[in-house]
Amino acid sequence: MDTNQYLEIFIDETKEHIQTLNDQLLIIENEPENKDCINEIFRAAHSLKGMAGTMGYKRMQRLTHDMENIFSEIRNDKMKVTASLVDVLFQSLDAIEGYLANIMESTDEGTDDNEPIIQELNKIMKEGLGGSAEDSSSPKPAEKSVCAVSSDGKFVEKYSQIKIDDSEASVFEEAKNKGMNIFGITVYVQETCILKAARAFLVFKALEEFGEIMNSTPSPQDIEDEKFNYDFSLFLITTESLDKIMESIKSVSEIETALAESYDEILAKKQTEPKEEKTIKEETQETTVSKTNDTAAVKAAENKPTAVQNNKPAAKSAAKVGNRTVRVDIEKLDSLMNQVSELIIAKNSLVSISQTANESGVAINGLHDQIEYLERITTNLHESVMKVRMVPIESVVNKFPRMIRDLQKKLGKEMNLYMTGEDTELDRSVIDEIGDPLMHLLRNSADHGLEANDVRAQRGKPEAGSIYLDAYQDGNNVVIEVRDDGNGIDVDAVKNKAIERGTITPEQGATMSDKDIIDLLFLPSFSTAKKISDVSGRGVGLDVVKSKIEALGGDVEVKSTLGEGSRWIVRLPLTLAIIQALMVEVGTEKYAISLGSIVTIEDIPIEDIKHVESREVIHLRGLVIPIIRMKQVLDIEENEDDESMVVVIVKKGDKQVGLVVDNLIGQQEIVIKSLGKYITNNKIISGATILGDGEVALIVDVNTLI
Repeated sequence: MDTNQYLEIFIDETKEHIQTLNDQLLIIENEPENKDCINEIFRAAHSLKGMAGTMGYKRMQRLTHDMENIFSEIRNDKMKVTASLVDVLFQSLDAIEGYLANIMESTDEGTDDNEPIIQELNKIMKEGLGGSAEDSSSPKPAEKSVCAVSSDGKFVEKYSQIKIDDSEASVFEEAKNKGMNIFGITVYVQETCILKAARAFLVFKALEEFGEIMNSTPSPQDIEDEKFNYDFSLFLITTESLDKIMESIKSVSEIETALAESYDEILAKKQTEPKEEKTIKEETQETTVSKTNDTAAVKAAENKPTAVQNNKPAAKSAAKVGNRTVRVDIEKLDSLMNQVSELIIAKNSLVSISQTANESGVAINGLHDQIEYLERITTNLHESVMKVRMVPIESVVNKFPRMIRDLQKKLGKEMNLYMTGEDTELDRSVIDEIGDPLMHLLRNSADHGLEANDVRAQRGKPEAGSIYLDAYQDGNNVVIEVRDDGNGIDVDAVKNKAIERGTITPEQGATMSDKDIIDLLFLPSFSTAKKISDVSGRGVGLDVVKSKIEALGGDVEVKSTLGEGSRWIVRLPLTLAIIQALMVEVGTEKYAISLGSIVTIEDIPIEDIKHVESREVIHLRGLVIPIIRMKQVLDIEENEDDESMVVVIVKKGDKQVGLVVDNLIGQQEIVIKSLGKYITNNKIISGATILGDGEVALIVDVNTLI
């Protein structure tokens, strides 16, 4: 058995428990008597301890065990939650996240014991319990009845029932002659254990470090397949003492008890108590029957998977509905997406063939019906795959309340974070990348945006600043806004800093608009902070925001009013793989424009074009909209003989622009293909797609044109 097969599950569930602890600790900091939170923290710490023990991560197990101990006492009203305890618990959580980061990188938890945190936890526990002697040292792992002698009858030394053949007896004799120890061991797993095979494996793994395991009953394969009751027996040849071996078994979670004796003692018992042999044989037969029944029970259980699966969610929370989600490797989803992409390309080819056949006057019976059917199937399949890939943004933003809490203490500012739209969904590939940009925007609001408490009081503002994070869907985009009620951006200060750094000249600064000056904040290494700290001042942050969001096909916009606050608006595409697009012609080439960016399409007479500040504009339904001639942008020779022009009105936020194209081809579902790393000199083009006739069409990124 290999614990690596459980590693992905361990990582996912550990993340969930860490987030639960984060959320509940934030609540309990303000509501120290909240019993529901105390119970939830205890359960999460207990689960983390058990999972870490199962995987063999002793340091994580020890730390979570100490957290569990403290909340066990709090649950029993022997201790109270204090501000200092919450601070140390957050440090513990950071340490656990450090272990998890190491595990994700190398499958090993690292070598940091986090002894100062453990000592602080024990100190708080000792003080909370009134300094009793039993708490003066680090809490020991939960007691398990591990003994080297037979128990009172509930547990049986089944190692004495193992049949030793002549070859094994000679191996034992040879080991004894070499001065080695031989122990018979029976281990009982707790009946409440869910992964009993995993616990057994950990015992085997621990014992293999001491020597050679002989004659396991049941066999290792049966144990791995969970075809055993809650006990197993074996012989171990080793040079180590029995106490050390028992200690290693003791370190494994959810072991009920372990019995052990030396091989000589077992032989002596059999010689002095010959009548027991019959009983032992009978018990051996009963054990065989029991094993057969257990195997039958396992097969019967396999025929009722629902009952087995429902046990686990019920253990987590009686109020929760049975788990209806399945974890799927993102690579499998990517593979499925690629197959859907090929299917859509094949559908587009059929549509193209059908159109060609119609134009040539060839009738193909039933082809149109089949194409329509295929189109419905591919569209439904595409929508289903998209839904599978969609993840609530909650998985990213739920870590931010803890970050704001830490910044509040570090910066000495009172602040509150308000979040809405956490259930808004984004493509998984976007979710994985959006965390860092949002973190930087929130840190920027906390440090640069919000004023100090005394300044806010002088301005008549509430002492506690407010930071808002709102997410909502807007067409084919998701919009995430980060805003605050702080000072806003001082445009003059930004301009002076840029002139001081030599980024712009005084003459350039005099002609720049407020928006252009604010955009300077996105330059690498640009910062208006007066001193460098571990929160800000190095100019690393907003440039990361801009580059990451643009790499995802999105954009970021800033609106600010001095003295009132700032608003950072991030727009992201729902998905990065397949989109509905309008196909157009510019010159002799075909281009795709995302349907989500299009407001309307107009046929505008040439004489309706006006000029405002040397830009061509049109007046449309009360709006003055600038137009962009795509032939000029794409460096294609223009034809001035046309009496009218086709204008595709596109938008970004509340801004609109008209794109002048030659012809409209129609709406089509397209698969976005990357241009690769070698074509990066033109930001207007965001990718390419393969049309039904095999021709390649480029995809226009309208965000760069507005």
